Amino acid sequence: MVGNSMKPSERLVFVLLNATDLEQSIKFYRDIVGIPLEPSHNEPNDDPWMGGHHAEFSWRQGPYLHFSIFPARPPQRPPTTGVEVGFLVEDCDGFHERAVQAGAKVMHAPRDEPWGRTARYQDPDGNIVGITAHAH
Repeated sequence: MVGNSMKPSERLVFVLLNATDLEQSIKFYRDIVGIPLEPSHNEPNDDPWMGGHHAEFSWRQGPYLHFSIFPARPPQRPPTTGVEVGFLVEDCDGFHERAVQAGAKVMHAPRDEPWGRTARYQDPDGNIVGITAHAH
């Protein structure tokens, strides 16, 4: 789709990360970020994009969004690097405390932005994970 050709009903519904160390990434996104990831398996196992063991979660209340983490399998499934994903949280400062205690690498501590209070962290593959609590 080019330019403004997307219709309002067409939107992002799927995010997939390929992790160098699947268990370490699951622990980061489940235990630090708070996504209730569940183990899953897709057949065929050798599918280069979505085959095999992975972890996933789908937000079904409100707009649907599916989030998956698969093990990287170079060269056809290289590790995901250089991306930034963002999550809405209730309490940015509380999240930050828990993240630091869990050993998350902090890119920047909570700070106020025009859209809310934000902080950024690095996942095990170096991707940036931003969190935002809306300004009240």
